[in-house]
Amino acid sequence: MRPRASAGTIAVAGVLSGIACVLLALFAASSWPRLLAPLLGLDRQGSLAAELPPGSAPLTLDGPPLARFGRLEFYLPPFAPERSTLAAEDLGGAVFSGEATTSGVSNYLLTLDEAALNRFVDQWVTDDDSGPGLYREVWIDLQPGSVILFADVNLGLRWQRAGLLLVQDGTGLRPARLVLGNESYALPDSGLILGWANNVATNAERALEALVVTGPLPGEARVSQVRYHPDRVEIHAQATYPVPPSPDTGWQPLEPGLELRQMDVVAQFGTERVTIVRLDPSLVRFRVGYDPGSQRRLSTWATRSGALLAINGGFFTPENDGIGMVVSDGQRWGTSLGGYAGMFAVTAAGEVSVRWLTTWPYHPNEALAEALQSFPVLVKPGGHMGFPAGTDEGLPDRRTVIAQDRVGRILIIVAPSGFLSLHEMAMFLAESDLALDIALNLDGGASTGIWLSADEREVKIDSFTPIPSVILVETR
Repeated sequence: MRPRASAGTIAVAGVLSGIACVLLALFAASSWPRLLAPLLGLDRQGSLAAELPPGSAPLTLDGPPLARFGRLEFYLPPFAPERSTLAAEDLGGAVFSGEATTSGVSNYLLTLDEAALNRFVDQWVTDDDSGPGLYREVWIDLQPGSVILFADVNLGLRWQRAGLLLVQDGTGLRPARLVLGNESYALPDSGLILGWANNVATNAERALEALVVTGPLPGEARVSQVRYHPDRVEIHAQATYPVPPSPDTGWQPLEPGLELRQMDVVAQFGTERVTIVRLDPSLVRFRVGYDPGSQRRLSTWATRSGALLAINGGFFTPENDGIGMVVSDGQRWGTSLGGYAGMFAVTAAGEVSVRWLTTWPYHPNEALAEALQSFPVLVKPGGHMGFPAGTDEGLPDRRTVIAQDRVGRILIIVAPSGFLSLHEMAMFLAESDLALDIALNLDGGASTGIWLSADEREVKIDSFTPIPSVILVETR
């Protein structure tokens, strides 16, 4: 009589039988993709061609490309964390071109055919030293508006060739379908397969975001657009970089009656970037703002007034009273200064002038609508330098000047960096091509500021301290 099997023996046999069935199923499924898909819970969608998006227009550079060049530097964390040099001939079907017609912007267009792209992936992305893993033999199959990432996947008993369709979505890639054979399968709504697919898409997107290209053009370019085509991938990378200002911009018309110019002035303590505004009194209106009881920074004066242009006014006492005479909207404060000073004045009839009080003193019977006095006069009438060396200690500081040229235009000159002494400012003004007849120094240092907003062009340099008086310019 045969011995009866114990309950434990029967249980072990059942488990071994179950494992054998699973292994047999996996082996059969891995030999035939249509058996593998149901085992993994995948829904067959049909022909892969029906799932591909429509093609996209090719990328082009905005301007004429530079001559093609053969080498680029790049790094691609974490695969190439150090800068590496890539030569077009190393990849075969790769074309690199560049364009830099817009100041401050460099553009590159990289075009790689499928073989060149896979050579790049094989050289820089695939880790040959990782040993046996979950996948091997990675290959990118380019498609319209998408790519298929193929690899041999380790199923345990054998390797199965499988693919993941990544469709372009904006600037990134999203997983769309699994590919087994020539057929596509829907991704499950959750689980390990979906997590793996999302991880692949995220890594591909991060690789493009991390790509930095430097070449013969200025700046480091980062990927801004990618287009996938059946025979190639196009990568547009763009760099922006600061453009050194021109030593002299020349006169730039911004508004009727208003021109802007910026230029470098070399001084003992450094190179000063001077901003100059030239105004036609027949096309703009001047006002003097004065409020000793509620002084405020220049930006606040400009914002509250809505003026086209605002600059700081003259000197003031610790009690915030203007030094010398101030006239605002016909109302007068203070006492006129002596002949060493000057005055900016607007008559009730609208006549505008910058005056040296020695040759054109203020008369109490004058009908002034706006006026502001200050000192010293840096350029005396006739364009003569009015502040010789040794007149003061020659210390540099921020400067604000109001002047008038020989045809009656008003010029505002601001030097905000603080490299010019009064004598150096006077020398520059007298010797420049500004054709000045007279120039008057206004309060400088912490008071200096200019606030200009015209024709989508802004120059905004605020005063460091609250000020009680300003000169405002408005459109007529």
